[in-house]
Amino acid sequence: MGEDIAFDQDTTNDVDAEEATIGRTVRTQPADPDIRGLHQRHKDGDLVLQPEFQRKYVWDATKASRLVESVLLDVPIPVIYLAEEDNGTDYVIDGQQRLTALFSFIDGRHPDGTVFSLRNMEVFTELQGLTYANLPSEYQHKLKRYPLRTVTILRDSDPDVKYRIFERLNTGSVPLNDMELRNCVYRGPYMDLLRQLAADDVFRRILGLSGSVKRMKDVELVLRFASFHHATYLRYDQPMKRFFNADMARYRNITDHDAQQLRTTFHRASLAVQTVFGTNAFRRYHAGHDKNPAGQWEPRWFNASLFDVQMGVLAEHDLNQVTRAADRIREAVVDLMVNNSRFIDAITMGSSDRTRVRDRFDIMRRTVDEVLADHPSQPRCFTRALKQELYDADPTCRICQQHIAILDDAAIDHIEQYWRGGQTIPTNARLTHRYCNATRPRRD
Repeated sequence: MGEDIAFDQDTTNDVDAEEATIGRTVRTQPADPDIRGLHQRHKDGDLVLQPEFQRKYVWDATKASRLVESVLLDVPIPVIYLAEEDNGTDYVIDGQQRLTALFSFIDGRHPDGTVFSLRNMEVFTELQGLTYANLPSEYQHKLKRYPLRTVTILRDSDPDVKYRIFERLNTGSVPLNDMELRNCVYRGPYMDLLRQLAADDVFRRILGLSGSVKRMKDVELVLRFASFHHATYLRYDQPMKRFFNADMARYRNITDHDAQQLRTTFHRASLAVQTVFGTNAFRRYHAGHDKNPAGQWEPRWFNASLFDVQMGVLAEHDLNQVTRAADRIREAVVDLMVNNSRFIDAITMGSSDRTRVRDRFDIMRRTVDEVLADHPSQPRCFTRALKQELYDADPTCRICQQHIAILDDAAIDHIEQYWRGGQTIPTNARLTHRYCNATRPRRD
């Protein structure tokens, strides 16, 4: 079945209203080919019934037989929608089950290999149990010459409008999600590359994946990274869905040079995130409160907004530099999630809003830049190694005198405050809860 990747609801839902597509065009071509012609095109490879994005064939023998009977009765069959690819091939985007049933009957076997003989006929009961080869010739001719209305979305249609059309035709029992729809609209070298990057060992290890992933959620994460990498967050404009679609359209036939550059950057970002955050990558840290000062990492949900900034910002820096400062970067980012209300809002509320996107990137970039620029002889932040040493010696908060449950919930406080000239040295350090440290009174 595949593994799932669970995200905060707000960070994956694009709540912006759909904008009108005035000025954008979609070109379509209606036609009425007969079943014989469509069947031959399918055999020649010019009509693809089950592209990668389509669901598997699910009709049973009775339902397929009833469709054949409807054709023999001249009952109108719903329109078949096709999409023209750059190479001239047409993909079925609506009508796959119907065409598969009709072609299977002509070929004599269901897709699972069993013989296709007519079942449970209601009008043509005399045809019960017959295969196509056994049908009287007049019925064979009628079936093959029956016209089906098709509408083909031509290759030069606006990709964004094409995507919207696919959305509206997406009415199956399990509708395709946004990334599955993109896989339908934007097939090509770029989609192949995104799939390859989603299989990166380091990236999968960060997400805790061991098997296949349901519904291309891992591929959509890679697209998130690539979209902000290519356009930068400064050129982001909502809705986020359209921002991602624009990246897919622009790089659909990505060059080898651009592909290699993205591959290198994505792998470097994954290594940096793994080094800094480990198994807590892309997860929120929840601060304690006055009744319970103990904080904790989010145990279930990934946060897509944190994914954007952790991957995007760390990708901008030299991996060796990030590795040397990994503990201090981690401490600074956890502090953002606990004490910076603007950052907290930017990763939790209306996170696809343009202002929120810029806020979280700006704050994250500034934070990481400050850590990396901090002079090693007199840093502002204590090392994680010192925190581990103090925690191992006595995991008690020096402010509330309660036990500190996990190391990440601990903060090292300057006894003589830094802004008053206190040094970042072991003798000027005390272990506290993050919450207690953030809410303690500041002496003048």
